[in-house]
Amino acid sequence: MATLLAITVLLPLLGSLVLILAPRLDRSAARNIALGCTLATMAFSLILLASFRTGVLTPQFAFEPQAGTYGLRWLARPDIRFAFGLDGLSLWLFLLTALLMITAVMSSWEAISERAPLYYAFLLALETGLLGLFASLDVVLFYIFFEFTLIPLFFLIGLWGGPERQRASIMFFLYTLAGSLLTLLGVIALVVVHYRYSPANVLTFSIPELTRGLATLPWPRWHEVGSWSSPQVLIFLLLLAGFAIKVPMFPFHTWLPLAHVEAPTAGSIILAGVLLKVGSYGLLRFNMGMTPLGAVSLFPLLATLAVIGIIYGALVALAQTDMKRLVAYSSVSHMGFVVLGMFALNSTGLDGSVIQMVNHGLTTGALFACVGVLYERYHTREMSEVGGIWNRLPILAFFFILSALGSAALPGLNGFVGEFPILVGMFSESRRAAVLGGTGMILGACYLLWMILKVVFGPLREPAADHEHAGDGNDHAAVRPVGWHEIAGLAPLMALIVLIGVVPGPFLDRIRPSSGEIDKNLQSQRGSSTVAVATTTIPLPNITAAPRNALKAPQGKRR
Repeated sequence: MATLLAITVLLPLLGSLVLILAPRLDRSAARNIALGCTLATMAFSLILLASFRTGVLTPQFAFEPQAGTYGLRWLARPDIRFAFGLDGLSLWLFLLTALLMITAVMSSWEAISERAPLYYAFLLALETGLLGLFASLDVVLFYIFFEFTLIPLFFLIGLWGGPERQRASIMFFLYTLAGSLLTLLGVIALVVVHYRYSPANVLTFSIPELTRGLATLPWPRWHEVGSWSSPQVLIFLLLLAGFAIKVPMFPFHTWLPLAHVEAPTAGSIILAGVLLKVGSYGLLRFNMGMTPLGAVSLFPLLATLAVIGIIYGALVALAQTDMKRLVAYSSVSHMGFVVLGMFALNSTGLDGSVIQMVNHGLTTGALFACVGVLYERYHTREMSEVGGIWNRLPILAFFFILSALGSAALPGLNGFVGEFPILVGMFSESRRAAVLGGTGMILGACYLLWMILKVVFGPLREPAADHEHAGDGNDHAAVRPVGWHEIAGLAPLMALIVLIGVVPGPFLDRIRPSSGEIDKNLQSQRGSSTVAVATTTIPLPNITAAPRNALKAPQGKRR
């Protein structure tokens, strides 16, 4: 199974190399190769899912040459390893990547005609980068894949995007690169601290070993001082810099709407569906897993930013008339829920946060795909110009409605399974933050149902015929019906939107062992009587007062 995992990660890259070396392939051959690679990757991923054992804390499908070590030695000094494995935090994101890449290829079936081999090569290379990132068990390998994902998406936006594609691709690249360099400093600091203060002075880059070691590490004595200058808080902030931009957390979100709007449909699907989860996954894996004291110390700040992101994104989405821009700002709001659940600092919020990453990828990826199908036919995304598509494209209308309702967290669909536990988890820590965050669910229903009302229902409303695109379906008398490739790309997402909402147990059962370990580490830090954390000194609004179970200052010391 370790070999199968490595093949699953590297197979799309092999397909990408084939397409790069054969640039004269026609569009049909290029997309067939891309589809074959993505389908094979999905099939291997399902085999891994079927073999995944619930209740296991250690990474699965990892090659272990010695007990307690993972992967094949890449460099001897320092000991950097080529190590892959999956656990409850990465399993579903790994499968989500494989699934959404099929949707991305299907959505490009008719839309991409120029330089098709190169386009699909970049798409497959991006898949390998994302799969490798979620499967990495070595921090250096993780960072290589983390940075590698920038390159294919930069070219996908810059070459096949909209009118402002160059500005969007450069802004995306600069924002994420700047943040990731600070994250690299944080990762190096974690390795150095583990080496310096571990009993055996072991230099390791293994993510499982670092997580276990840092949890019991006698950190430098000055970290007992309750201030933002303590080592865990400083390292936490360095890690946060890159991951917060990727999420994106407010106020680091400004690159996202432009990148979404200018990206091709497939780029928007992968950007919203998977790439944003790289940030939240990094927060869970490194910030929460390795520097939990920083999460406890900065609870008021992080909870406040999450609530602002939820409400701000929803209000801006309400003001949009462009469907793609509306869905882009909805991502800011919904990813705020992911961050809110994460920093609820309890198992309920953590479980909701992880499952909500998957839910958001399914619903938002489906919404971007639906908008792309409409744009191919009418060459507009303005809600004032398109309406009543139920009369013309009933299958697409059904997909649109189900995706929007799942995103709006309708009970019985997947969004509710994620957002409700998040709010319950936060309610036990800060009632005001939970109530304010809950307004995001109401606002989300408002802007999503408003979009459905304008676009799907009512009398048929189509833009004036565009002579430049005459004959391609924009003459309206012969609007192309939803094709088999569009149905095949969207139908699995619809099935999962319903399945997760009705039967969430199998999904949560595989998440809980890993999220439970993070929660256990958090509670041990919060319950320690030897560590002082001055959370009450942070000058933030009272809505996110420090957790009631937060660490107490030792008696006899004044603040």
